[in-house]
Amino acid sequence: MNLPALSITVPRVPVGDGFKAGVDFLKDNLAWLFDIIGTIIEVCVEFLGVTLSEPSATQLFVAASVVVAVGLWLRGHRYSATIPFAVWIAVWAAEAYGGATTAMLSQLDPVLFTWAQSLFGEEARFVYPQLLPAIPLFLALAVLSFTMTRDPRQRRLAIYVICGLAAFIALHFIVGVQLSLLVTMLFVLVAWLIAGTGLAIFSLLGFLLIISMGLFDDAMSTLALIIVATAVAVAIALPLGVLAAYNDRVSNVLKPVLDFMQTLPAFVYLLPAISFFSVGEVPGVIATVIFAMPPGVRLTELGIRQVDKELVEAGEAFGAPDSQILRNIQLPLALSTIMAGINQVIMLSLSMVVIAGMVGASGLGNQVYTGIAQAQIPIGFEGGIGVVILAIYLDRLTGAVTRFSPAAKAQRAAASR
Repeated sequence: MNLPALSITVPRVPVGDGFKAGVDFLKDNLAWLFDIIGTIIEVCVEFLGVTLSEPSATQLFVAASVVVAVGLWLRGHRYSATIPFAVWIAVWAAEAYGGATTAMLSQLDPVLFTWAQSLFGEEARFVYPQLLPAIPLFLALAVLSFTMTRDPRQRRLAIYVICGLAAFIALHFIVGVQLSLLVTMLFVLVAWLIAGTGLAIFSLLGFLLIISMGLFDDAMSTLALIIVATAVAVAIALPLGVLAAYNDRVSNVLKPVLDFMQTLPAFVYLLPAISFFSVGEVPGVIATVIFAMPPGVRLTELGIRQVDKELVEAGEAFGAPDSQILRNIQLPLALSTIMAGINQVIMLSLSMVVIAGMVGASGLGNQVYTGIAQAQIPIGFEGGIGVVILAIYLDRLTGAVTRFSPAAKAQRAAASR
């Protein structure tokens, strides 16, 4: 006896249609918010890309001021580091919205700038309104480094920054050395100070290879995209990781969400990103942030949970509030694990640059995608080599930062006994 085949119809669940409806709803009601976010990200990426590839004199002075101010801040002179920047921001805003610096320059005797025109050319690239407030900012912070503190480390820092800035300006604006070589030397210096001679030599050879392939500007655009995406991802991941470490319920809720974010194909993130922000740098950054953020959350939570509970109890016994325990005990001791998470965020961000290039993001990812789309093997291979060099540089650099953590210093002190 033959029984009739049993056919069960499974109704189709319109998951994709529901997702599209949700995207359309957000786009219709929060378009202003996405416009603001997109503008901020686009400005940050463009500014960083230009700063890394073609820094102006103003950007050099401001960057040098930031380095000196950070040293003052870390050594307890917070007002000395903050007040000059507050005055500079006020003067910059007055110039941006009212042309105050331009008006002041127009009132000065042109003879004052004859030396600059003869030294830097008729264009007088070294004399313009944006630079005028930046020079006193740097000079004020340098003077404060010698007058407000007796710490020899701060004074040495100020001397090194002054010498480096003077050498950079002289080599570029007077001698005429191209900026790509000077920026490369800065990368080499950072690698030597943080990771040692080995990474410094690799950095020199690697970035010279990038320059020889004519990809320096693209590499800096990619580095700017990675820095912005990593900064956003870390800014979100660290608080979430801390909250998950303090609250088991939050941790249980975040785990499946993070699993979903890590396992969903990266291309899928481009769908809502393009819908919200169109094509260009912004959807690439947004997709990179979502894809790269989970390791930062997981390892931040892990690092804080692994801190010895006796140390936390000792802090509580002395009456320290939770915020102080977190800031002075848990985060410093968990720094190595947190930096491992940041390292993974950077590596995952680098893995997304080619996908970001598919939606219009500039840089090495666009080079690789162009090589694939046009079957141009040399273009694609050279772009891939540039990505590898950046990946190794950033990986070794972030990995070496952990040697400055309190735990690493304690281990070295114990080993030297």
